[in-house]
Amino acid sequence: MRSAKYSGPGAAADVISVVEVDTPKPGPGEVLVQVGAAGLNPVDVKIRAAAHDFGVIRYSDLPGWDVAGVIVEVGSDVTGWTPGDRVYALAAFPAAAHTLAEYAIVAAADLARTPSTWSTAQAGAGPLALLTAWQALDAAGVRERQRVLVLGGAGGVGHLAIQLAVARGAEVVTTGSPAKHELLRGWGATDVVDYRDEDGLAAIAPVDAVIVTVDDTLPPRGAVRAGTSVITITGFSGSQTAQLTEWGAAPVQRILVHADGAELAQITKLAEAGRVDVHLDSSFPLDDLAAAQERVETGRSTGKVAVIVDPTI
Repeated sequence: MRSAKYSGPGAAADVISVVEVDTPKPGPGEVLVQVGAAGLNPVDVKIRAAAHDFGVIRYSDLPGWDVAGVIVEVGSDVTGWTPGDRVYALAAFPAAAHTLAEYAIVAAADLARTPSTWSTAQAGAGPLALLTAWQALDAAGVRERQRVLVLGGAGGVGHLAIQLAVARGAEVVTTGSPAKHELLRGWGATDVVDYRDEDGLAAIAPVDAVIVTVDDTLPPRGAVRAGTSVITITGFSGSQTAQLTEWGAAPVQRILVHADGAELAQITKLAEAGRVDVHLDSSFPLDDLAAAQERVETGRSTGKVAVIVDPTI
């Protein structure tokens, strides 16, 4: 089968190729998925550029974690799944998964049925960002009638955090460039502030929770009161954590997403009800994986970047 491969650390165009490798066989508790599409995330480009593990996130020269496609073979001890099922998953994360290939092994526990309302590209691009947003909202304890600030609302995680928070009955304030304000409101944000507008940021009233999706960014002081949950997916410095604690934020927490098919299944129900949609910034064929990664590296993509492995799926 054809698979993406890294030759070592470096720029995308210098180290990415597509090679022939053996098609894997599913073991107990696993299925073999014929891949239609896979997604890219900032972690993909960071780990490719460095070619080493990031803490518990495992590096592999055969990349990929997001996946959507069709089950073609089921391993022993697998129940509830059969060949022909259309599925999507965040496979194995933070362990290596090798989904940027024509076929991928996925643990049955990581699988969910693909929403009928989404294209294969949307389903392939979504899982890591969807689960990151879901788990961040869980960590923040977001519930009905709360007010949530999403910093970086037009990004891969941000645009999904807005929709999932609204689906929980929360009111959402978010930040983004003026050109994206209409999109942000369309995803359900009631208040949108230009991230460069210092006065607008300072005017944000206290919220119950803040979801930070942007590197090296603190929420505006006025948004944080005693008991405001502040959850980051990128991490805070020690001084930033101390500042938030001084302001009364609690908890202040960085989360690392983990694979979870049951949570994806809950997201599928919301998608089927029209309450969450994956916005595609762009799609690239597997042979153009380097260009796809370069698009992610710009930091200017809106929503998600998809890699199309088999356009017939």
